[in-house]
Amino acid sequence: FVKEFYNNVIDLQAEGRKTYFDTEDPNFITSEMQNSKEFKTNMDYFRSQLNKLLEKLNERTVPFWSPRYMGHMVTETTMPSNLGYVAALQYNQNNIATEGSPLTTLLEAGVGNQLCEMLGFNIDNNLNINLDNLDKKNENIYNFGLQEIQTRNLKFYPLSLRLAIEEGHLSFIGRNFTVELANGLENKLLMDCTTWELLNLKPSTVLNIPERLFQKYGISPQFLQASLKDYSIQSVGKDYLEQRFELVFLVCVCFNVSFTNISSTITNISFTSINYITLFKAIVGIGSGNLKSIPVDNAARIDVKELDKVLFECVRNKQAVYAVVAIMGSTEQGACDPLADIVALRDRYQRRYGLSFVIHADAAWGGYFRTMLVEPPQNSSTGDCLKDHNENHNTFVPILALNPYTRKHLYSLKDCDSVTIDPHKSGYIPYPAGGLCYRDQRMRYLVTWTSPVVTRPKEESMGIYGVEGSKPGAAPVAAWLSHNVIGLHQKGYGALLGQATFTCSKMYCHWATMSTDDDDFIVVPFNMLPVERLNSPNLKEVKNQKQRIRELIVNKSNLEIIKNEEALNLIKNVGSDLIINTFACNFKVKGEVNEDVNEANYLNQRLFEKFSLTSYRQTNKSKPLILTSTVLKQSAYGHCLTNFKNRLGLKGDQDLYVLINVVMSPWPTEFDFISILTNAFKQSLKELAE
Repeated sequence: FVKEFYNNVIDLQAEGRKTYFDTEDPNFITSEMQNSKEFKTNMDYFRSQLNKLLEKLNERTVPFWSPRYMGHMVTETTMPSNLGYVAALQYNQNNIATEGSPLTTLLEAGVGNQLCEMLGFNIDNNLNINLDNLDKKNENIYNFGLQEIQTRNLKFYPLSLRLAIEEGHLSFIGRNFTVELANGLENKLLMDCTTWELLNLKPSTVLNIPERLFQKYGISPQFLQASLKDYSIQSVGKDYLEQRFELVFLVCVCFNVSFTNISSTITNISFTSINYITLFKAIVGIGSGNLKSIPVDNAARIDVKELDKVLFECVRNKQAVYAVVAIMGSTEQGACDPLADIVALRDRYQRRYGLSFVIHADAAWGGYFRTMLVEPPQNSSTGDCLKDHNENHNTFVPILALNPYTRKHLYSLKDCDSVTIDPHKSGYIPYPAGGLCYRDQRMRYLVTWTSPVVTRPKEESMGIYGVEGSKPGAAPVAAWLSHNVIGLHQKGYGALLGQATFTCSKMYCHWATMSTDDDDFIVVPFNMLPVERLNSPNLKEVKNQKQRIRELIVNKSNLEIIKNEEALNLIKNVGSDLIINTFACNFKVKGEVNEDVNEANYLNQRLFEKFSLTSYRQTNKSKPLILTSTVLKQSAYGHCLTNFKNRLGLKGDQDLYVLINVVMSPWPTEFDFISILTNAFKQSLKELAE
């Protein structure tokens, strides 16, 4: 099939070249040229170089396509996405402007529409969303950076408007232009609003201003843009506005990052985020210091009670908040922050204290898992695709539903102002497909020097809504074809990710039960067993539950597991939120568990070296299993990491080196392949521990 499809791509592209414009155009590469000695010599050399490259790629590259690869958030990409990418690659479209990509820009808009609908955004009420809600970026860093720029500009827009009324060409609206305050109960003249009230207008209130000015005063987008030119943050910068309004502390509150205080506006983020957030804080002028880290619980999720305390301090100190960022699938543990609770917290602070902020969800990893909540359309071609498929003990891979906690908070993605989502991760689509989706499409104007317009041309370049100078048309085409063939619903991507969820949970069971009291080593997953989550876990109960997992899950086929109610309930309640198993190993000396963190770190580093491919000098055939690793910092994780160390038998405040197992492929549970992989790991661990 693959050869057939690839040949079809090349054949149709060749036909397109031949039939373009005028079939009488000359053949510039003639048969005489192709039969010449020089041509044949060069083609032979080309062929030999290509073959050498292909041989090296086969031997020395990371085999992401193999079920033995369980390292980073990447696996074999879907056949439709590969073919879509290769097909569009032949035409080399640049989606920075429609004149260089008329069709692929349209398809990119279609992908944006698909993703927004899948996330739960109401696309019917979102003006022209199909052209505006996806910003395809080469790296997730750009997506987060765009969100930060938009959030910053949104926060300062009312201040710029007030200056334009006080000092500029908009003075005629000062006596009767009102805005709704954050509590939703009071309308007030914009000129009479305090700086605190202006900084805390709801995002929708700010985004409605240009349309209201047009409807009430006939102020055109062009006139509004010209009037704001001398006062907008894009023109005068953040420092100027902070000085004019005496903003000493404007806070940015985030989750999952190991950074502390903020001095301008605060962004709150939890401790498990990655460094690109810090980088873009500096780039957009917020500064990495303007980041308020929030402690996490033992599952590496943001502690909402701690966030509540930080927000209350912001109210007391009159510190405005840029944004709260929820990580929906952390890189290190696959943890989902309690998004529904964060949304409820914002609603309460708006009503009670007049504090409002943008909520951004970093769902680069977790976004596609929302397909597990989406009902397939009635005309879906995948509805009964498995109806007549006979499964057996060796080839059956069940679909495991999301646990209730993850389901609840992924559902709340629909309530976010913006969502980062990466098709190149859980979308199984080639790089560099990344997306930034908005609940209100007007937010896209906040990253440009262009004011929102009431009417505009039907066709629009999306390049002006990003920071790239060019972007490949092949990436959105890959996403578009994969979405259309597989489907962004429960019986499409949802089924694939459901199978991966089952596989990951079964893999977790192998890690959790790998070591016994008789072994000279121990293996401990980061995510606790159900009985370990109790306030005072009984060690005997923990041991008994591990034994039940061995009996009901580890040593059983997939079919046997789902037919056993106890086994099915157990496998549904183990592992991480989103298919990442983080774990660490330790060793025993004469039956006593090692307590030295540094010694355990050395063991885990050696295991990573054994099960990773990090140099071109290594061949992939020497790696029976490929994992990845990270270092959990004590300063970032606090009690969460201390709890994990205690379970490993370790003492001390040193950072901990851990291993990570990302399970994106559904295949390892077939033919008991997981046992082959984990036995290879266990044998190496046993040798190193001795």
